[in-house]
Amino acid sequence: MNTEMAGTSSLGSSAVPEPAWRALRSLDPEIEERVMTLATCLAMAEQRFQMLFEDVLPRFAETPDDLSGKADVLADAHHSLTLLQESLHVTSRRMLDVLDRVSRELGE
Repeated sequence: MNTEMAGTSSLGSSAVPEPAWRALRSLDPEIEERVMTLATCLAMAEQRFQMLFEDVLPRFAETPDDLSGKADVLADAHHSLTLLQESLHVTSRRMLDVLDRVSRELGE
């Protein structure tokens, strides 16, 4: 995964705080997949969803009609969507693992 997709080039004009981008980019999906509980996976997906829909996408409507402003917002949205997609994928697999364990324990 290229964690710098919307990284340094658009961070200068991003309204999303740098610490938030850094935290969201810092988790390696492979490590995330191994160490996270289902609750943590769901919390990460929720955090990334909120960042996208509360912090990034509303800026698109607020941005004047200049193309560079719109492009910056779209770059942030694309990066957020990529992170959200990865979180949802990890969460889905974790949910299936839990379901499989529960099914085995119930003897089904």
